[in-house]
Amino acid sequence: MVRAVLAAIEMYTHSGSFSKAEKVCMETLLEECGLLNNSTLVSYLNSRANIEFHIDALGSDTRLKEGQHSKLLKNISLVLYDIPAAESSASPIGSMVFSETFLDSRISCQGSTDVSSDYLILTSSIPRYQLWSMSGHSKRHTVSPPSVDVDHWGEVLVVQPDILMMGTWLALLPADKVTLTVLKHGISVKTLEYGYFLLHGTQMNSVSLYDGDSMTQVSLLTVNLVLTENLLSILPPHLSANLDENGQFRIIFAFHPHTKAHTQLYGNVLPAWKNESKVPLVERLEYLDPESEPVHFYLQNKLEVLTTSEGESSALRKCSAEQPDLFGFLDHLTESCGLESPVSLDIYQTLTGGLEEPHGKVGEKIVVTVIGGAPGSEKDSLASTLTSYNKNVINWLVYKQPDECCVDTGFLHKSMTAAVETRNQWLLTKSTRIIFIAPGFCDTTEVLRAMASHPDKAISTEFTIGTVTICIDPQNAFMEHKMVLSCLMSQCAQGWVNNIVFTSQTTSPSETLDSLQMLIRSINSNVALLKAEGGVVRRSTDLDLIMSESSFKIPELQRARVLMKPDWCKDSLSAWPCRPQMENTVLRFTIPLEKHLTLIKLRGITSTFHSYPFLGNIYFVRGFLAFNGSPSMVDLQYTSLSNKLSINETKKPAKDEDYDGSGKQSESVYFMSFTGVGLKEQELKNWLSSCVKQKPDRKKLLSRKDLTSKDIEKIHEKHHLDELPDGWFYNGSQFVSMSGERSLKHPSLENFVQAYLDQRNAEIERFNARIETDSYVDLWN
Repeated sequence: MVRAVLAAIEMYTHSGSFSKAEKVCMETLLEECGLLNNSTLVSYLNSRANIEFHIDALGSDTRLKEGQHSKLLKNISLVLYDIPAAESSASPIGSMVFSETFLDSRISCQGSTDVSSDYLILTSSIPRYQLWSMSGHSKRHTVSPPSVDVDHWGEVLVVQPDILMMGTWLALLPADKVTLTVLKHGISVKTLEYGYFLLHGTQMNSVSLYDGDSMTQVSLLTVNLVLTENLLSILPPHLSANLDENGQFRIIFAFHPHTKAHTQLYGNVLPAWKNESKVPLVERLEYLDPESEPVHFYLQNKLEVLTTSEGESSALRKCSAEQPDLFGFLDHLTESCGLESPVSLDIYQTLTGGLEEPHGKVGEKIVVTVIGGAPGSEKDSLASTLTSYNKNVINWLVYKQPDECCVDTGFLHKSMTAAVETRNQWLLTKSTRIIFIAPGFCDTTEVLRAMASHPDKAISTEFTIGTVTICIDPQNAFMEHKMVLSCLMSQCAQGWVNNIVFTSQTTSPSETLDSLQMLIRSINSNVALLKAEGGVVRRSTDLDLIMSESSFKIPELQRARVLMKPDWCKDSLSAWPCRPQMENTVLRFTIPLEKHLTLIKLRGITSTFHSYPFLGNIYFVRGFLAFNGSPSMVDLQYTSLSNKLSINETKKPAKDEDYDGSGKQSESVYFMSFTGVGLKEQELKNWLSSCVKQKPDRKKLLSRKDLTSKDIEKIHEKHHLDELPDGWFYNGSQFVSMSGERSLKHPSLENFVQAYLDQRNAEIERFNARIETDSYVDLWN
């Protein structure tokens, strides 16, 4: 029954078919029982009237569907009712039931019969056999130690309890704990349920010992026997369950290292068996055969778990002591758990290990190095660093689209076509490599899918991804508190990046850099973390990692990509959403800006920042423009979070070049691109308008009532020493007239005020006239 149920589990796991599993179960049961040469039992099994076979899902009312894989826990059971006695006339001897609970994992290939499957029997640690005495027919041998003839059996060498005894069939694990008595010419074994049995050396076909040539490994003493009627009558039946084609089987005794039994085995038993013993000469094995190797692995793993301290042994590791296949099954389950349907051939090969490790050159294909990262992360500087190496043998092509928030598929496809044409021109003299500077606020999946979706398959097959490298400026990583920039963590996910380059705070200790490294390690423990201040790579080993031709194709990364996004090549929804959603707004204009006004506005961006959901926040500004009074064009870049500003002179764009990312030829001379969250075009226009020379408002003429008392005081202070009118004099404290009139103010003060008003109004009239004559151009008209 055990073999039949285990065979049914394997068939069901592979096919998902209940009918196939039942068929295999009955065929195995008939085959095994046919060896007993009992026609009554064979007839009983062929009738199937009193046989029940079930496979049910546990913990759910859902019925398992024929041919469909289910991720639910399952129970399989085989019940034999009213089993007939050997004599057909006798009444039935009873009923038997055998059941297992298992979890299965399956990966099937679309359009093919190829299936990769595995299963874990959760109840395998429960013994699959039980010995008991039938009424009037005691199978139990003896419960008391047998009296042995010293002349026949020899003297007692070792008596040791708690020795593990088993056969080579793993289905009958766990092993029995027995008391082993080793004699000069044989062994005596006491089992808990069966009692005692003895094996004389003359009954043994051969004896072997394996210890892995180490005193720290479990030693296996294997007794090879040929099944005879005599042995069948004295041995527990489960020990001879795994017969080979020659009728031989093995009994294995395990001796743990650093125990008294282990010491006595080497000190007493082996030397005594060498000298005039009826026991066959013990053969020392260097290697175990395929049947015994799993037994040793199981025992050695169990020993290591038991001898490991509580704090160092995980719960899974403890479980693996009783479930030898646990970790292998978990690896398979990890690969299949996210799959809801059959997968394509390439994905199937990736998951099942059908792909080989890439090595050496990639032939005539064009190697693409993808460099990503948020705007302002020095990814352009890294690209410039790479293109400065090996110029004499490599023709470097660098492509970067203007938009930082989405992939311009058309631009990418045109670049790929142009690259193939360039490669063909340089084929005899240089190898061609591409550096694609990816948009900063989109998932790497979108970039790779766009490359794979070129309408001309002959062109798309000319390219291979060498590596994907993400640049991160720690000062430009956190939007607020510990919330990172959009898409930053998805770009660092397992399988999608080979290297992460930190481009600032690398020369001195940085708490921000440390926390960022810890965060990235928590989601991707295998990625290479590199340091390149300002995007300049100085270590040759780092350059080798970034410029690798095949690192992106290693099976581990391909497997991780498939497990995280099984249909990433086809499904546009497989890209992780960019939250908060970044957008790019481009403003075009024809008027030079005022440099000092522009710099003031840029430096003041962070003062207008809002908290979550960050609406209206500007995180990156890039412009191709000119400043008033300067003849040269400049490339302006400003990163808000890091407060980094770069202004570099650049060439004047050709008429047929597109600098605004619109895909259309623009008639404007300059443009400025704003990247942020929830940006409004009119607000950005108002922001940019304040960076040009503004037309001032006309000033109104002044009158006497527009002057304040302070203004009057200033006028008086300026003129209080002026010449006095006739008939007035100053007595040292007051102005006095000949008629006796007294005043603290100069008697001609009103004349002074009027003269002041006339002067100011003349200036205002000249200012207003200049406004009318000067030319002020609206930035948007």
